[in-house]
Amino acid sequence: MKKTLVLLSGLAVALALGHPWSCFHGAPQHSGRSLNVVGAPLSRVSAYHLGGAVSGSPVVRNDNNVLVGARDVKLYCLDAGLMSAVWVADLTPYGSAIYFSAPALDDSGNAYITTSRKLVKVGRDGAVLWAWPSHNSLSISHSPVIGLDGKVYFACYSDSVYALNPDSTLAWARPLGRAVNSAPAIGPDGNILVATTRDSAPWRLWSFKPNGDTAWSFELAADADFASPAVGPDSTIYVGANRYLYAIRPDGTLKWRDSLAARIQCCPAVANESTLYVVAETRLYCLDADSGIRWRKSIGGSSNYCSPDVDGEGNIYVGTANSTNSTFYCIGSDSTVRDSYVFSDDIWSSPAIGAGGRVYFGSMNESLYCFQGPGAAIAENGRAKEQKGIRLLPNPAHDIVRLTPDARYAVRVFDASGALVITMRGSDNLDLRGLKRGVYVVQVAGEASQKLVLR
Repeated sequence: MKKTLVLLSGLAVALALGHPWSCFHGAPQHSGRSLNVVGAPLSRVSAYHLGGAVSGSPVVRNDNNVLVGARDVKLYCLDAGLMSAVWVADLTPYGSAIYFSAPALDDSGNAYITTSRKLVKVGRDGAVLWAWPSHNSLSISHSPVIGLDGKVYFACYSDSVYALNPDSTLAWARPLGRAVNSAPAIGPDGNILVATTRDSAPWRLWSFKPNGDTAWSFELAADADFASPAVGPDSTIYVGANRYLYAIRPDGTLKWRDSLAARIQCCPAVANESTLYVVAETRLYCLDADSGIRWRKSIGGSSNYCSPDVDGEGNIYVGTANSTNSTFYCIGSDSTVRDSYVFSDDIWSSPAIGAGGRVYFGSMNESLYCFQGPGAAIAENGRAKEQKGIRLLPNPAHDIVRLTPDARYAVRVFDASGALVITMRGSDNLDLRGLKRGVYVVQVAGEASQKLVLR
């Protein structure tokens, strides 16, 4: 029970947004964890050729369309079943490239993405709604993130972190004293977490309140280049700084620091309350959340910027960068390679786990790849079969929800923090009266967890 609660807590923000993979590393907490299962063996479904190399990560919208930015400065929306273009947004007026930026999706399906110079908002239909700043140009490489308050946060080389309202007005900006070459994360308390890099010491992990006030800063022993923070289910923050991996408590105090054998240039994946994964150059490490290396696996490559992801069964998905021999892996929680594919170009793009047993990632060969695992029915005619099981009607709901077909099994409901709020058995009506409005997770024995919105 404890493990289930903690896993759900770590997914709360992602579920609130209603998208299978809403931003870089899955959710604003950057845990890299999905409830969806991909599994192995993997089969290649398709590869969509874009107009530029892909170093940023794809995201998966709630209609299962896949959005990804490419270095031709275009944002692509692809049909996840047919892997054909739904629309392409030309962002060339707003920058010279899209580097390592993944789109961040709001609850309406609008996408926020950074070009090399600006933050751009693109509507669900592909129309460019605005770009910021209107006159000046920044220097940006990494992804924005949407906070619990709806503001959009990003950082840049000009040593500042910015908070924008959805209407493009600047809410606040804070100088950090050092450049930033990574994406901010959002803690369960709504605080914005960002680490500094390059230049000279001191390097810091900063925590800002949503109103822009500084909550705290923690001094790091080295620069956090490409190393975005990830937040665990107990609100512990994990961040790499050169060869050091830090675990920082939500109050800004040190929980532990581990020294790995090589430089960390990715975001850790938090599998559950006790396990996390991180890549340090040519190895994938499995660590205990209370410190200590469990195992290390050689995966090859050189400048490995790909952040590992974990599916609902604990399988790890990660790519490597070696221009003549890059590899995409599915690795089991016991370090066993369950499947792998070799590519001729670097994989800098972190994967995105979607519904229907599918995983997506980009390559520097200008392609976005879709691979199918056995975690759901194999696709037919380019589209995955509809998964059968218990349905929640209506959803969103106001008070009473019917489970159909009739559920004669144990039903558990968790709130967005992961707390168990309802347990019942032998009834097909779920009484939500007395609960606050918000997002909940419903588990029926033998079925996949489902999101339920109470209005």
